[in-house]
Amino acid sequence: MKRLLAWMIPLLLVGSIGFFLYSKMVTVKPTASSPSRQIHQQDALNWLKSQYDPLSNQQIKFDQAYSTDEISSIKGQVDIRFLPNVQVEPHPFIQLSRNYSSGFHGEIKGTWGNLSKIHTYHLVIYDKTDILYERANVQLKKDGTWSAGTLSIQGEAIIVLKDEEDRLVATASQHPNKGTIMNYVVEIYSVSDQPYLQATVPLHSDGTFMIRSTPEENISIRKGAKMAQVVQKKDQKVVATTEEPKYSLIRSYNVPLNDPDIKTGINQRSWLYDNALAVISFSLASDQKRASSLLDSLSHLQNEDGSLAFSYDIFTGPVDTTKRSGAISWAGDAALTYEKIFHDSSYRSFAIQAGNYLLTQQDSTTGSIKGGPDVNWFSTEHNIDAYFFLRNLGLQTNDQTYVEAAKKIKHSLLVHHWNEQEERFNQGIQDDADTLDANAWGAIFLEATGEQDMAKKAAAHLNTFKMTGQHMKKSDDLNSFNQTFSTKKTLEGYKPFGKGYANAPEVIWTEGTWGVINLFKRQGKEAHSFINSMLYMQDADPNGGLVYTHKGFSPSPYKFHVWPSVAGTAWQYITLTNPKAIWTDD
Repeated sequence: MKRLLAWMIPLLLVGSIGFFLYSKMVTVKPTASSPSRQIHQQDALNWLKSQYDPLSNQQIKFDQAYSTDEISSIKGQVDIRFLPNVQVEPHPFIQLSRNYSSGFHGEIKGTWGNLSKIHTYHLVIYDKTDILYERANVQLKKDGTWSAGTLSIQGEAIIVLKDEEDRLVATASQHPNKGTIMNYVVEIYSVSDQPYLQATVPLHSDGTFMIRSTPEENISIRKGAKMAQVVQKKDQKVVATTEEPKYSLIRSYNVPLNDPDIKTGINQRSWLYDNALAVISFSLASDQKRASSLLDSLSHLQNEDGSLAFSYDIFTGPVDTTKRSGAISWAGDAALTYEKIFHDSSYRSFAIQAGNYLLTQQDSTTGSIKGGPDVNWFSTEHNIDAYFFLRNLGLQTNDQTYVEAAKKIKHSLLVHHWNEQEERFNQGIQDDADTLDANAWGAIFLEATGEQDMAKKAAAHLNTFKMTGQHMKKSDDLNSFNQTFSTKKTLEGYKPFGKGYANAPEVIWTEGTWGVINLFKRQGKEAHSFINSMLYMQDADPNGGLVYTHKGFSPSPYKFHVWPSVAGTAWQYITLTNPKAIWTDD
């Protein structure tokens, strides 16, 4: 919710993310039909890696590393499995059974396809030496094969298909073009001072594409770095590119190409909070390379005052430059997690600068951390984030400045954020709206700080957010659009909003539901039915990502989508790996 609510409701719970509690656990014994947690845990990690690794490594690539001096031809391959609704126009083709090079003697044969009325076509076999010498003229066989019999080739065998008017239809090869994808094309560029379009070429049905300098077609490849991108013809949307991202950050969502919101560029967006979760996940997986690479990028992007932008575009940089204390706290705490796991203090300075920035946002009267320099509200969720980060920073640096700041936040949470009458946390100071994250994370905070009685009250309140008997179905309604993910399983989980939110979405929020599970596991309880529900939802994505919600809900001012998300998937991986990898007890 940190990303979506800021995207849609800048002044409501900006930076909010969720963690939830359920007081009366229903213990369900695992059965043979229960999904494998270990397999799903690994699938979640693999999906997170795929969201971090460059797009070019997954979807489109050149056949070789072309130099800037290459001006003759460019070839490449697209993994067309990721392209939705591929429409192929078949081409007549003639395929050779082998390469018939100079000096060959034997039977020349092959197959054909995508032809009707085959009696109107014939094959001509040439032997090219100084000129073309016709060696045979043969008919196609009904079984899809052809044979020119035994021939000797002195030069180069050239075999062509012609129609009844002797017009060239196709040239034979070992790997012929059997069709063209009609609704996508490939644009090829040479990049010097800027990208220069060299040609728009067809994308073949086998995923290959090619450009060749041909003066007769007025195609001339210029010098420069080579770049190619797949473009959807109906809206000119770039869906894959060989261009390397400028910023090594994780992509927060994997949005299906058939979703109308794909045009917003959301697939290139990276929220600060998601990068923090990715660092923690990769660290837990002992993947120091990815974790440190992410922290390198965040360190480079850190502002002089220690703050960071709320979200980025992996190609262009900061998009939402607002500074939100909760997300910054997560980024700093992720650096501390990395340091503890790998015994590497390379990012200690990054964490200290983030901590020093947060100190500038601390209110001298209440002790709470303000949401950001541009607002006057004090979010409960942000202050829980800041408490754990500053506490951990003080312990790891042995600097009492941060420890004392954390103590002030703790006192304020217990006094100024707690709603004594309703026995729950308010959304913020003088803001009695009821949100799942404030009370779920609040309950974890209370458990961690030894406030057991208050923790039980906050936990009991979370029953009001529970949802059961839900189903994830496809929808073509623009307010609930989802044409990709579904499951026949009955689902349960938790919704994000309560009192204070008019017409709030009734959606299972996976990020938050894993927060509930995380808390139960800390308490030594089991949550089989909730875990299974989340794994069923993960199964809806064959790539292993966990969708953000079980159904879309986007009437203004809300915006929730059925998209695989870093937030939900990372919480799943962290919780199944080690629930206390974050926010340990005092």
